[in-house]
Amino acid sequence: MAGQAETKGSILTSEKVEELPSSEESGASSIDDNNETRPSLDDEPKGGLQAWLYVLAAFFIFINAWGLTQTFGAFEELYVRTLLSSTSPSAISWIGSVQVFFVIFLGAFTGPLFDAGYLRPLLGIGCLLMVVGLATLSLATTYWQVFLAQALAVGIGSGLVYVPSLALVSTLFPDSTRPWAIGCVNSGGSVGGIIYTFALRGLVPSIGFPWAVRAMALINLVVAALALAILLPYRPPQAAHRRAVFDFGALREPSFLLFSLALLLNYVAFYIPPFYIPTYATAALGQSRDFAFEALVYVSVGSLTGRLLPMLAATRLGSVQVYLAATVATMIVVFTWMAVTNVGGFITFSVFYGLTSGVLVAAPSAAISHPVLSPNMNVIGTRLGMLWMFGAVGVLIGAPIAGALVDVSPGHVDFKPAQAFGGGIVGGASLFLIFPLIAVIKHDRRKKSG
Repeated sequence: MAGQAETKGSILTSEKVEELPSSEESGASSIDDNNETRPSLDDEPKGGLQAWLYVLAAFFIFINAWGLTQTFGAFEELYVRTLLSSTSPSAISWIGSVQVFFVIFLGAFTGPLFDAGYLRPLLGIGCLLMVVGLATLSLATTYWQVFLAQALAVGIGSGLVYVPSLALVSTLFPDSTRPWAIGCVNSGGSVGGIIYTFALRGLVPSIGFPWAVRAMALINLVVAALALAILLPYRPPQAAHRRAVFDFGALREPSFLLFSLALLLNYVAFYIPPFYIPTYATAALGQSRDFAFEALVYVSVGSLTGRLLPMLAATRLGSVQVYLAATVATMIVVFTWMAVTNVGGFITFSVFYGLTSGVLVAAPSAAISHPVLSPNMNVIGTRLGMLWMFGAVGVLIGAPIAGALVDVSPGHVDFKPAQAFGGGIVGGASLFLIFPLIAVIKHDRRKKSG
C-alpha cells in the first residue's frame, strides 16, 4: 500500500535508537507513548461483554458530544428570534459551524493521542469543558459570549472525546461486528439530540433560557459521570513506536484521499438542513416555534434508525457500500426538500433526511478500519483523526454558505439556492466514493480467493 515503504531515518532518544514506523515519513510530527510497550491492538481478543460495556459508555459520550450539536438548530431559532435578534442568520450559523468544526477537527490530534495511551485525560478534560461551556452559556447575553461558551468551550470539549471513544470501540471488535458496534455508539448522538431538544423546548417557556441551559448542563454532567465511571479504569494496549500526529503517506493512497474528500463534501451539506429546518418551518411554512422544535426531533428519530439498522446491514454488505448508497439517497432527499410546501411533506422530509444522513455519520468510522483505508488497528486513531479533519473543513464552510444563500426578509422567503447547493454537493461526494468502493471490492475478492 502507498505510504507504507520502509523509511531510512530513525529517532535518537536518550536511551536508544528507535526505528520509525513505516507509514510515518520524515517531517511528520509525533508524540511519545506514555507507558511501556503493550501488545499490538491487532492481537487483542475481540468482542465480549466488557467490550459492549465500553460501547455503552461511548454511547453516553455521544449523547453529550453529538447531541448538543444536533440541538443547535433549536438554539439558532431562539437566537434569531430573541437573544441575538440583531445578528444575521449567517453570523449566528458560525456558532454552530465552529462548534461542530472543533468536534471533528480535533480528531487529527486526539486520534494519535489515543494511540499513545492518553484516553483518560482526553475524556476527563473533554467532559469537564462541555459542562463548563453550557454553564457559562446560561450567563451569555452577547454574540461573543455565546460564541466563546458554545462554539469554543462546548466544541473543544466535544472534540476531545469524539474520536478517542470511536477509536476505542473500533479496536474492541472483529470486522464482522465492528460496524454494528459503531452504529450503536453513534446512535447516542440522535438520542442526545432528542433529549436536549425536548429540554430546551420544554423548559425555556417556563423557566427561561438561562435556567433551561443550566438544566441541560446538569444532564450533561450526569451522563458524563456515567461514561467516565466505565471508561476511566480502562488501559488500552499501546503501539511500540512513536505515533505520527499526521500520516502524510496516507494522502498518497488514492482510496484514502478520495474517501476523505467525499466526507468533506458530505459535511459541507450535512448541517444545512438541521441548522435551517426550524427557520424553514416558521418562515416558509408559517408554523409555530413548538413545531419547529418538533421537526428537529423528527430528524433525530430518523437519524437514530439510520445509525443503527443500516450499520447492521453493513456487517454483511460492507461499510463503504452502505456509505455510498446512503450518500446517493441523501442527495435525492435534499433535492426533494425544494418541493416541500406543506406540513405533511415537511415531516416526511425531516424523517427521511434523518434516516439517510444518520448513515453518513456512522458508516465512515466503520469503513476506515478496512485494510484499503487503514493498514492496521495500531494506527486507527491517526487515520480516524485525519479522515474527520476533512469533514471538519466541510462543516466549517457549509452552513455559513447556506446562510448567505437563504433569503428570509419581510415579504420574501427563499431557501431554494441553499437547498440546490446542498443536493449538488452531496452528489459530488457520491462520485468521489466510486474509486474507493472498487478498491474495497477488489481487495475483498482477492482475500476470498487467496
